Amino acid sequence: MKKLIALAITLALVLTVASFAEGVGADYPGSGITPPEGSAIIKGELIGNEVGWGENADAGRAAAFDGDPISFYDPITQGEDYCGIDAGEEYVLTYIAIHPRDGQLPRYDGAEISGSNDGENWETIWVSEEEAEEFKWYEIPADQFLIKEPAFRYYRYYNAINHGDVGDVELYGYSKAAAEAAAAAAAEPEIIVEEEAAPAEAAAEPAPVAEVAEAAPAPAPQTSDMTALIIVTAVAAFGCAVLVTKKK
Repeated sequence: MKKLIALAITLALVLTVASFAEGVGADYPGSGITPPEGSAIIKGELIGNEVGWGENADAGRAAAFDGDPISFYDPITQGEDYCGIDAGEEYVLTYIAIHPRDGQLPRYDGAEISGSNDGENWETIWVSEEEAEEFKWYEIPADQFLIKEPAFRYYRYYNAINHGDVGDVELYGYSKAAAEAAAAAAAEPEIIVEEEAAPAEAAAEPAPVAEVAEAAPAPAPQTSDMTALIIVTAVAAFGCAVLVTKKK
């Protein structure tokens, strides 16, 4: 039971820990899509250009993470500028949703999501090879990623071949540390304490077998009885002697 409670708490943290971070807009995310099971929107502090083209504060990084695809991020320098999120810890990316800028659909060609763990060295996770056809949300599942189960602290939207305008960007995933803790808790063997069985009642002692009394020896003849026996024997012998004499 304790293991199940710990696992439930850990999974809840995976889905909610990012929601306490600051930086993105109050209406973010705004796509309404359902991410893969076990994933949640990745939030954090914004990184990249604070202002956009022409020093426009409304076209800086915040416009790409405000839940409103009408507002847009417009970088100053192509191939150098970007907008992104510092998640505060490593998150495994599982899903991407991107809404191109209205009126600049061709600039979706070359759109890129990349990740880093130091904020300086970036690895490309996904890149668009074509222009956007419509002003809509484009969803990118993990099977289209160039890296299997990418895990980074920093994620950015970037374009190396086009001016990287974008209406909104949504990144979904889960905390790597929380997932590892959940896996460890699930793998930990359950300790089962067995109750000692109550001692069996002692068997009733058999009733003692009565000892068979030895037969008492026949009483020895008393003295008076012996005297009478001798007299009888003597009389009998005397009688026989008298009879023998008469016959002679």
